[in-house]
Amino acid sequence: MKMKDTNTTTIKGKKVHYRIRKWSGVVWLFLEVNLLGGTIFGFPALFKILPQYGIYGGSSHCVSELLNMTESDNRQLSCEGYQTRHYQNALTLGIILFEIPSVVIGPAIDRFGCRFVKLIAIVFHIIGWLALALVAPGRDSLLYVHTAFSSLSGIIILLTAYTSSDYFSKPRAFVSALFAGACTSATLWYSIFQKLIDARKITLQQLSYIWMSFGILMLISSFIFLDWRFSILNLPYQFNTKLEKKALPPNTIADDGELEKLKWYARIFQRKGVWHYLTSPLYLLVILFLSVLLLPGIFLAVTWYPWVYYITKQDITLTNQYTFAFNLSTSAAIIICPLNGFLLGFKADRSKKQKLFNISLMQTVSWLINIVACFVCMFAQKKMIIPALVINCIARATIVSGSQAVVATFFPSEYIGTLTGVMWTAVGVITTIQYGLVQLTNDIPRSWRAWVIILSLHKPKIYMIFIE
Repeated sequence: MKMKDTNTTTIKGKKVHYRIRKWSGVVWLFLEVNLLGGTIFGFPALFKILPQYGIYGGSSHCVSELLNMTESDNRQLSCEGYQTRHYQNALTLGIILFEIPSVVIGPAIDRFGCRFVKLIAIVFHIIGWLALALVAPGRDSLLYVHTAFSSLSGIIILLTAYTSSDYFSKPRAFVSALFAGACTSATLWYSIFQKLIDARKITLQQLSYIWMSFGILMLISSFIFLDWRFSILNLPYQFNTKLEKKALPPNTIADDGELEKLKWYARIFQRKGVWHYLTSPLYLLVILFLSVLLLPGIFLAVTWYPWVYYITKQDITLTNQYTFAFNLSTSAAIIICPLNGFLLGFKADRSKKQKLFNISLMQTVSWLINIVACFVCMFAQKKMIIPALVINCIARATIVSGSQAVVATFFPSEYIGTLTGVMWTAVGVITTIQYGLVQLTNDIPRSWRAWVIILSLHKPKIYMIFIE
């Protein structure tokens, strides 16, 4: 009897220890994602810092560029415009590489585990921030190396954090949405860089080395809070699959031992592979919504600085203040995203109808907010700056947290990496539209043309095809 009590106490003690370790991991990974996960979207804050270091500011660059332009183009494009265009291209490259490689990273996480993939991210992280530390006139192209590799590192950090939410059962939607909020609010760090550099308290090179040293945090979290498929140094607990077992249909065999007793062709029939979930109408709808509804926020991040610079009549100080406010506003996502995750998971374990209602409500609200955002950004007027800033923050936080919470909650944990990766790759493919649309914003008064194109993608009929 005493032996049973002792064993019961030991088991309870382990459960408490595991629970503390899991939630400690959430806090650690939250800080990690916030510091390193989605910083690329705040890169426009450096658009007026980089010229101080002469990046793409050499006279030979400007002269050769202007010689290739027509006379009408010469009147519109100065050396300053040439620099800004390079910074925008570097930003767009970073955003695309933050999303498109997910289709490879996701399956790699499912195949090798979060820890293995994150160790690779540490290498990318060091290369990316070392490149920014070494960027200088004559080494201008290192700016592209920075945005590319820091984005690759950032998306791996984010996807591994999302996957770690499967260590939980009911709080899974909340945890995944919390990481989405951390990623969205990460854009503020470049603005903090801008303020510190303008105040002459630190240099861009010093900040880059500081951020590069955060690779140590990634190394620690890889071994303490994440696991891999190799049978060495494993975590004492695994993914929590309670919700998935509840969701299984009556005829499905969930017990692996029972499944092994079946003949090989029966096992194939019983198992549902990743393609079953990749072609799920719900999954396709989530991808479509995220890909299209995230486009306004991403496009605004790329065009924000020149848009505000024109509206403020080339007032650099005021433009920098608005850009700082734009990036700082994303910190509200820390509250908005978990709230969305909580609402999405509200009573979702009781019935399928409640799940679908929660998803429909979230997607409808996101769709309406994005339509308003497109209309606001069509007008290059000072009174539209603050509304664009506020609406962008709410819209992006709502659609990102909601979509990720749906994938983390309603699909099997064994495929969570692949499903998340494919979803973000689809977003990256749509994001490539920016390369063409950015050209339509060279003349700011006529930049509304780009927003009309984006608005046209928000037609309800497109989504109804998948709903049906």
